[in-house]
Amino acid sequence: MFAKVRLLSALCALVAAVIVVWQAQPDARLGTGAVELRSTDAPMTTIKSPVLDLTDPDPFDPCRDIPLDVVQRIGLAFTPPDPEDSLRCHYDAGNYQMAVEAFVWRTYEQTLPPDAVELDIDGHRAAQYWIMKPTDWNNRWWITCMIAFKTSYGLIQQSLFYSPIYSEPDPDCMQTNLQRAHELAPFYKY
Repeated sequence: MFAKVRLLSALCALVAAVIVVWQAQPDARLGTGAVELRSTDAPMTTIKSPVLDLTDPDPFDPCRDIPLDVVQRIGLAFTPPDPEDSLRCHYDAGNYQMAVEAFVWRTYEQTLPPDAVELDIDGHRAAQYWIMKPTDWNNRWWITCMIAFKTSYGLIQQSLFYSPIYSEPDPDCMQTNLQRAHELAPFYKY
């Protein structure tokens, strides 16, 4: 009985192989004309967003370009400045933290939420707005406020954030961030 089943399965496999080979063979009736290759000036990419012509992908790095004595003088050196991903630098003031980040791939206008308040900080166009974000530990919330500066290459985003549970005393987020913006603006590269 097993020999008959093996013989039948081998015969089915042979028939399947013949059908596959027969289907894969090109039709002899089709001509084997020459293939012509043509060139066009059309780009071979499908980029949907505008490509920014950047000559310097690293126009401003806060950890490198803001002197340490300035950071220490304004109280942002509770721990040393910490370079993070891309062009982001993390500062620690003890009861709050701050991050300064340069964006070369996003514009100032794309960044602003509808409730942003635009203002002038030391002669530079800027906007101030709130962000609330949950953390991934203990279901706590961080209070975060932002200041975005318009630059020739995109924007500089300055964020001040703190935990209302662990920060003592709580800083006045908007006012403290605005004060730090005035103190750091001379060192930003626009």
